Amino acid sequence: METIVLGLSHKSAPIEIREKLSFPAKTLTQALLSLNEYPSIEENIILSTCNRVEIYASVSDTRKAAIDIQDFLSRFHKIEAGLFRECLYSFSGQEALRHLFRVASSLDSMMVGETQIFGQLKDAFFYAKELSCAGKTLNHFFTEALKIGKLVRSQTQIGKGAVSISSAAIELAKEIFEDLKDKKVLIIGAGKIAELAAENLYSKGAKTVLVANRTFEKAKELAGLFGGTAVKFKDIFEYLEDTDILISSTSAPHFIIKEEHIKKIMGKNKDRRLFLIDLGLPRNIAPEVSKINGVYLYNIDNLNEICEANLKERLSEAKKAEALIEKHLERLFSPAVKPLKEEAFPTLQQAFL
Repeated sequence: METIVLGLSHKSAPIEIREKLSFPAKTLTQALLSLNEYPSIEENIILSTCNRVEIYASVSDTRKAAIDIQDFLSRFHKIEAGLFRECLYSFSGQEALRHLFRVASSLDSMMVGETQIFGQLKDAFFYAKELSCAGKTLNHFFTEALKIGKLVRSQTQIGKGAVSISSAAIELAKEIFEDLKDKKVLIIGAGKIAELAAENLYSKGAKTVLVANRTFEKAKELAGLFGGTAVKFKDIFEYLEDTDILISSTSAPHFIIKEEHIKKIMGKNKDRRLFLIDLGLPRNIAPEVSKINGVYLYNIDNLNEICEANLKERLSEAKKAEALIEKHLERLFSPAVKPLKEEAFPTLQQAFL
């Protein structure tokens, strides 16, 4: 058996491609089980976040697996493989493990040092285990990845000064409004990203925080953490009329806020400013909204500049983390340990020859 990873991320694909290949939570069970039906795939784990979609697999034939995984992505998402093939990267053997360890250590993240990816990786691993899609091989490697992820955070300062996607969004809000204390905030979605956004806004002094979610109980739960107010999802446009900052992070498969919605709202006050942060993947807000006067719309990819500036402060710690990963890999592939089979993974072009 060979261990491989095939996927795309913020480094290789724009948001327009990533959103088409993302796996919302409600589709993950079907996806994992469907992929395991391919003869070349013995085990698989799907990691799908706002910045990456990666498939880790234990396979019997790397060339056939490369073709099968692309076929799966194409069929499952109903998209021609030619539209995303050039955005894909692939690794096998030790290189696949090195990539996994770097992901677990947040070295491959848009915001190096952020902590959210570690939890996302762990959740993806445990979920695949529950469905028996991850077996002995992937269990071993993901367990090692979680170990190295913890080790990097305990032995380096890589997380010092790191920003999350949500906190980067807040920094942008401060640039537009300067003071957030008198601003009215509407958060759509009650997942982890929405919770982090609410926490950051609350810490910056925002006192009026409204939370909307298709499941009202979840909205109430999140709003209660910060003295906010839960509102019905169907009423979001009513509340949006008085909103200064909107943060949306739902898993809706289509735009929930369109150009006509914002035009109607902004037309009532020509001097108004409206700050929109779209953290959804697929995107929640139609990009045409950004053309409306007084509207500031940012999506996940727009946060890159903040991430780059923040990264400079942690480069030395990142080097320490890389060294820890190499030492761990050396131990795993040492002759004293049962050798792990490794062979060159064919390029995606070679896989189709």
